Amino acid sequence: MKFMLTYRGGVVPDDQLDQNVPELWRWLDNLRENGYEKVRFAGSGRKTITQESVGEYAGDLFGISIIEADSLEEVISLTSDWPELQYGGKIEILEALGD
Repeated sequence: MKFMLTYRGGVVPDDQLDQNVPELWRWLDNLRENGYEKVRFAGSGRKTITQESVGEYAGDLFGISIIEADSLEEVISLTSDWPELQYGGKIEILEALGD
């Protein structure tokens, strides 16, 4: 089964930033090394487009992963130790339709 994980950042204290970023990359690399992560995109928001305007992005989404796992329960267990959780970050899980 395929799932998309969207990563939304929390508020990391300044004195934890130098430790948090490498932890996030290690966590993501672990997903890939164990065969779960198939696609990764990390970035920062630039623009928000609506019918009325183009504005500056003000959201907290900073990345996605497309992963393959046997079940939603397996995906939930994979995300339980995501380093950003302790700072109020969250992961949204979407299951692919079809396929």
